[in-house]
Amino acid sequence: MPTKSDTKNHILDVAEKHFARDGFAGTSLRAIIKDAKVNVAAIAYHFGTKEELYEAVTERFAAPVVVEQLKRLENSLSMDDASIEDVLFAFYEPPLNLIKKLGKKGETLSTFLGRAQTEPEPVYSLVDRHYAACRNKFIEAIERFVPGLTEADYQWRFEFMLSLIVCFLTRHKPVRARYSKDTDWNPADVTSTLIGFCLPGITGSPSKSGINP
Repeated sequence: MPTKSDTKNHILDVAEKHFARDGFAGTSLRAIIKDAKVNVAAIAYHFGTKEELYEAVTERFAAPVVVEQLKRLENSLSMDDASIEDVLFAFYEPPLNLIKKLGKKGETLSTFLGRAQTEPEPVYSLVDRHYAACRNKFIEAIERFVPGLTEADYQWRFEFMLSLIVCFLTRHKPVRARYSKDTDWNPADVTSTLIGFCLPGITGSPSKSGINP
């Protein structure tokens, strides 16, 4: 007989699939209930509203990843020879490792994460609250190794850093299909590639004709 924990995780799996495919606005609780083969009471008991269910899906991934990212960042910054590369490594590797470990479920999660970053308000704030503290710590770390920029510069550089992993997670399958039959990927190789691409942008001088007025 399924436990309460089993039922809760089953609902989260089904909800994640629907939110990934249809987005927040395009997903109905009725569809989740039907697909999960549960009743309305089960949703209400474990989560409450659709907003709370969406946030729970986000938190299930964000909580362990953020903990690991911040742990890696703290360890990196405590080293005498710490570098900006260590900061990027701490940021990219934990989410890639987790998603790869999840296998097929990781593909659904990748789609959900990409869509979550483009959800309009107020849904985006449900997502962002789980990453805000992590974002601030990484921006502080970037400032340590790349001093002298404006606050806006640091914010944008973090957003561009984030966009690389979002792009990989949501686009790597169709991009690979254009040039290879191999759909597999290695977290260590991807981490190295993302760092190599991101590093010049993170450390470069601000453009005089940049985004900010």
